[in-house]
Amino acid sequence: MERLSYKQQWRGDVAQNILAGILMGLALLPVSIAFSFIVHISPTVGLMSCGLMMLFISLLGERISMVSGPSSGISIVGAPLVEQYNVHYLIMSTIVMGIILIIFGLCRIDKILHHIPDTVVIGFMNALGILLLTTQIKYIFGITTATYYVAIATFLIIYLSSKLIRLIPAPLIAIIVLTVVSYLIKPNVQLVHDLAQIRLTLPKPSVYTELLNAHALSIIMLYALTMAIISVVQTNLTNDMMDTITQSESNKDREVMGQGLANVLVGLLGGYGSSALVGQSKFNFKMGATTRLATLITGMFLLSCVVILGPIVGLIPMAVLASVLITISLNTFDRRTFKHLREAPITHGIVMMITMILILMSHNLAIGVVIGTLIYYGIHFIFKKKGRQSI
Repeated sequence: MERLSYKQQWRGDVAQNILAGILMGLALLPVSIAFSFIVHISPTVGLMSCGLMMLFISLLGERISMVSGPSSGISIVGAPLVEQYNVHYLIMSTIVMGIILIIFGLCRIDKILHHIPDTVVIGFMNALGILLLTTQIKYIFGITTATYYVAIATFLIIYLSSKLIRLIPAPLIAIIVLTVVSYLIKPNVQLVHDLAQIRLTLPKPSVYTELLNAHALSIIMLYALTMAIISVVQTNLTNDMMDTITQSESNKDREVMGQGLANVLVGLLGGYGSSALVGQSKFNFKMGATTRLATLITGMFLLSCVVILGPIVGLIPMAVLASVLITISLNTFDRRTFKHLREAPITHGIVMMITMILILMSHNLAIGVVIGTLIYYGIHFIFKKKGRQSI
């Protein structure tokens, strides 16, 4: 397929791309709000971060139609940072993460990523699904009987609407229906405003100079590097998927640099880190997003929601958001797992399990990827030296 110029990447069916952009914005609404609670920040900051990222990536990204925003991996890493210190550390880590991503792109990180074995990627995705699942259990179990009913209703609505309705995202339907029902019948359940203040404030450019000391910088650098590794792995996986479904290729190093610059700008405006999103990117393409206009509209739509939806967001039952994230966590599990365990050499299964255990024990996705990859190649080096195939 012939490569389009930057100007041509904006041209296409305007009405179709505007509709796709709005639909993508609706699909990102529930996950942006839900991820905010994982990372212990206001839902409005989560919406703002996602909106800004989509706005900047529409201008700076390499791959048309690819969706970027706060992800489960980066949110899980950012949660202990906000808990132990404060949100300022997360914002500064986002800025530094963006700089690291730019450096990664300049250093041709795509060549290195090709050496991460599939067995490590599968372990990474499965551990991510488990970590995401465990963060949401507390919002459903041991609260009230009504909470269980709301959770069950959420799963049923998501399942049925995903089969019957194509244009409107199933999680959004569940949120709308159950928020209205909850408002009308007032069940004994936790709502978003019970756990977080919904402040409608516009972002202000900020660099927290009080954090620029040796101790704070060491913490920020550690988390920023971890977030950057997660972002580059998830972005590369998404890029590979988009290459397949669009039957075209893009420059992955330029995409990583675009993601990096966008994250720097998001951080400077008070948002937190993002990466490309696999499922949402596939949905965006299927909805007819063929130009940069679609992702621009998504960003503008989400930013408008920060101002418009604040009071409504506070009325959403927490059990609904938790159930939405549980369905996402289940979809995060790599479907190749059991086939891989059956068909691959036993050493591959061991490496996959080691990767998962390292991530689950440390709650650090980057450690699992790096050490899992080193173990994989270490095992193969040993077998090669002995003149045997891995078993």
